[in-house]
Parts: sequence; structure tokens; C-alpha cells
Amino acid sequence: MAQDLHLRIVTPDRTIVDRKVAAVAFQGVDGGYGILPHHAPLMTAIAATGTAEITELDGKKSELFVSDGFAQMQHNVLTLVCEAGEFAHEIDLARVKAAEQKAREKMAGLDRLSEDFLRAEASLRKALAREMMARRSTGTGNLS
Repeated sequence: MAQDLHLRIVTPDRTIVDRKVAAVAFQGVDGGYGILPHHAPLMTAIAATGTAEITELDGKKSELFVSDGFAQMQHNVLTLVCEAGEFAHEIDLARVKAAEQKAREKMAGLDRLSEDFLRAEASLRKALAREMMARRSTGTGNLS
């Protein structure tokens, strides 16, 4: 019995990961999941803003930003289908800061209970999560 599982992470733009790994942890809408080889079948929604931590076969760990999607575990294959996904080193901090500023400006002029406000707030949460991951991976914890 193999002690690895096959991981696929796909977005509308690309396949981010398609390889054997030792384990995967990610945030679902109903809590955190830790997936090991031969996990029971499951299907769940992925948290709107979250991370996936991959433990490679050699024990090395890497982290990805993932959002808005679902996860399926079947036949020792974990598939994460996400609206967005990127490794920490791929995150463009200037673009993230621009998205954060745009969301904050949009929120400033809206009713807090409006659908547009809630969408802008979700965009802000995504920008902040991406920024925090990028800074954590580079060791630049200063968020200013």
C-alpha cells in the first residue's frame, strides 16, 4: 500500500499542482481538514480565503493561497478546484496592496448591509490573506 496521495490543485487559469505528496491540510467552510493517504472519500467547500499546506514526500512543506472552491477526496486522489490559487512566492505584493486599497475605498462609500459592501469586504479579506502569506514566506512580517 503506497504511503502517498495524489494531489491536484486547479484553477480556471492553470493546474497548480499535480503530483504525489505525503499530506495536505486546508480550511473548509466547516473547519480544518488534514488529509493523509487513503483518507475516506469526501467532498466539501473550501473556505473563501484560506491556505493549503502541502507536506511533500521528503517532509518539506509549502503553502498556497486558495479560495472559493471545493475539495474532493476519492480513490486516494485529493482534488482542490479553486477560483484562485498561488504559491506564496508567486504573490505580487504591489498588486495585493492595490487590491486592498481599492476594496477599502469601495467599502467607504457603501451601506454596511449592502451586497456591494459584502463583496468589497470579501475582496479585502482575500487581499489581506494573500499579503500575510507572502510576507510570512519571505520573513517580512511588517504589514505596512
